[in-house]
Amino acid sequence: MRWFLVRNVYDSVQPFMNLLGIVGLAPFGNRLAMKPMNRCFEMVYVLVYVGLYSYAIYAFLFVANVADFHLSVIIGTIECINLSCQYLTMVFAILFAWTVKGRIVSVLHTLHECDVQLSKFSPPIDHRKLHMKVSMLALGIVCSYLLLMAIHLPLILELVPHVEPSLKEILPSSMFGLCFLLQICQFLFFLLLLKDRYCAINRAFRMYFPTTPSTVGNRSEFAICSEKEQINVLKQIKILHDKLNDVVELVNYCFSVQITFCVGLCFVIGVVCSFGLFRAFIYRNELFYMGVLNFIWYMYYLFFVLFFIAVGSKITREGKRIGILVHKAINCSSSSAVINELNLFSQQLLHRSPVITCGLFVYDWTLWYTMIGATATYLIILIQFDVSFPNLVNVNATAAYRGST
Repeated sequence: MRWFLVRNVYDSVQPFMNLLGIVGLAPFGNRLAMKPMNRCFEMVYVLVYVGLYSYAIYAFLFVANVADFHLSVIIGTIECINLSCQYLTMVFAILFAWTVKGRIVSVLHTLHECDVQLSKFSPPIDHRKLHMKVSMLALGIVCSYLLLMAIHLPLILELVPHVEPSLKEILPSSMFGLCFLLQICQFLFFLLLLKDRYCAINRAFRMYFPTTPSTVGNRSEFAICSEKEQINVLKQIKILHDKLNDVVELVNYCFSVQITFCVGLCFVIGVVCSFGLFRAFIYRNELFYMGVLNFIWYMYYLFFVLFFIAVGSKITREGKRIGILVHKAINCSSSSAVINELNLFSQQLLHRSPVITCGLFVYDWTLWYTMIGATATYLIILIQFDVSFPNLVNVNATAAYRGST
């Protein structure tokens, strides 16, 4: 099978890169060498997908009647704004990825160099296992999204008989929803690559340096090595850690703006879907199941947001954990030369630690708690506005009553 032939990080990331290329989010190659013909092909690639998404948003905004579809002016207006923001986010992601394609490829190139250097003194990264995980992730994303679409579309035709959605209404929202999801998963994918490397560095450090008093003198607990070998390995670990910190900064630069837009849109989707679920429970009309289904869509997107927040927090914890291991090794070491190198490494960790951030906030669990509080606040505001303005359900009921009298 394919993953048994994987030899490096380029091969392991190929399945997900192919999926990104299908939707227009990968206008770059996996190698640093780019020929002039490839640059022209990338330019055509970018223009084709920007034009395709531009036509899709035009067809949705000027063909679909979203307010009648949801029986709520508020929800219909917010959905149009949300889809327009998704379009702008996708266009920005495609153009920005094409602009910084050299840095994105440098991320993979630096990770490949780290893997080669790490394999010299510790067990190598299992690229075959990573390739299998990436393949299953890509297949799971596509299958789960198509499954939800297969459930959602028949319910639309059954629950809203007065509206017959056309292909121009269904395709734009479906395309934008998938691309929105893949933008989140793209950032998540690079974070997973970084997490594995930081964990590998911590495992390599434990192999050569005792971190508990009980392991001092017990050669079965750590690698049998001399003082000179410990110093050489520590120097390589310091270089590797510094390179990975460079990769973290590159990933933050290349993807933090897009993922910030995605988190903001996910917040908007959460507010709207929660508001729709509230209206479904209050009015108990024919759109009750649609409100529940829209909330399931929100939980589906939220799962991936929580996933990359958890991975970002894990990277930060691994960066702090190696500092703890260094100080434990200082307490357990008896060599002054090794202690001196460990102190230098401790200073390096103090000044450079991995943090997944966009500059405005850090992607950790604090961000998740903030989103929950803000969602509750804006949900209350929307409920107050919905009570103040007459909705289409009440207007139609009143008109039907007057017509009968």
